[in-house]
Amino acid sequence: MIEKKKNQYLKIYILAVIILLIFFHYLRILAAPENFIMGILNESQHQTYAFLTKLKYSFINYQEAQNLKKENIELKRQYDELLFANTQLNDYKTENEKLRTTLNFKTSQNYDLVLAKVIGRDQDRLNTLLLDKGKLDGIAEGYPVVVDNGIIVGKVIAASDHLATVLLITDKMSELAVSTLANNKTTGMAIGEYGLSIKVELIPQDLEIKEGDLFITSGLEKNIPRGLILGKINRIISQENELFKSATLSPLLDYEEITILSVILPKSY
Repeated sequence: MIEKKKNQYLKIYILAVIILLIFFHYLRILAAPENFIMGILNESQHQTYAFLTKLKYSFINYQEAQNLKKENIELKRQYDELLFANTQLNDYKTENEKLRTTLNFKTSQNYDLVLAKVIGRDQDRLNTLLLDKGKLDGIAEGYPVVVDNGIIVGKVIAASDHLATVLLITDKMSELAVSTLANNKTTGMAIGEYGLSIKVELIPQDLEIKEGDLFITSGLEKNIPRGLILGKINRIISQENELFKSATLSPLLDYEEITILSVILPKSY
């Protein structure tokens, strides 16, 4: 009973307070505190709106960033594919040009050639190339190996059924009888020098040569036809009262870049 009366009194007090607040509101007595409270509420609402707006655009920016990231990944993938395709096309173009040059050389010289690809190097010996052709293709030791329009790069020193090893002419163990374009006989012996260049020794002192002249194979050796180009003279070494002089040659190509070459078979000459 007492509790019930307390609740009734509380309701009456609350109603009275509400009536007084309404009365004071219309009399503008509560204008200042009302404005203060409304200012706080408006600022809070503004801060809440600004926060929600930033949160919204942060989410949008995050989504856009993720989309851009995906697009960049896709564009990079497409770029890599195009770069690879372009590289392949350039390789095919280079290979076709080399094949065309080899075909012209074969036709003009009437040589029998075995076209081969370089598949590596002999790990036990420097200055060598491994070919993907061998005895079953007609290749044997001592056969000359050329590129382009008859530039000799070495001789076959070993052959199995399906592989052949070529010793480059820049190796110190390589030897070739050589001549100049203007001379029909052997005028020197070419040997490799440090795996980098070629040195021609035993050149007669009275033979006229100059820097820029080409040396070719003389045709003296078995299976090595005359006219295969070795390189161009870059230095002449000569001393008075000596019977012979020597010269160093610059190779006409980078052996590291050779991918396709030809082995000359002996039956055509």
